Amino acid sequence: MSRVVMDPTNWADRAIGAVRALVGSVEEPPRGETAPGRWLVVTIYRQPDDVRTEVDGSGPLSRMRGEIELTVRPAPGDKGTELAARPTAPDGGSVEQRRAVRAALRETKSILECGEVVEPSRPGSSHPGPAGQLLRAATTRAWGEGRL
Repeated sequence: MSRVVMDPTNWADRAIGAVRALVGSVEEPPRGETAPGRWLVVTIYRQPDDVRTEVDGSGPLSRMRGEIELTVRPAPGDKGTELAARPTAPDGGSVEQRRAVRAALRETKSILECGEVVEPSRPGSSHPGPAGQLLRAATTRAWGEGRL
């Protein structure tokens, strides 16, 4: 962990120092990473029996059956069904495995609610410059990242 040298004459640095003294040093995981073994959850606007049928059938999550643990339960407030998944690996699974689980959850939600996997328009940008390349890279990677 790198140390940041603060200027004690700056009021903002003094305030940060005071908060650190009260709270203690807290390290946050890098943005986009989750702790091992955490559940990835989506809420699907369907009945639990419909969700169980899709998960047990030939849906995207059934391809990962031996690698993940699944839970299907009614969502709070009778707002559909919560479908939760997490890798069964003792270390919580690799980053790539968690991205695959996240993408499979999104695909399952999309299939159950819309009847097909809804994806962004292709191509996201046809501009050959750096901005177009950056947008294409972000769109490609976004399916396995971010909030569910």
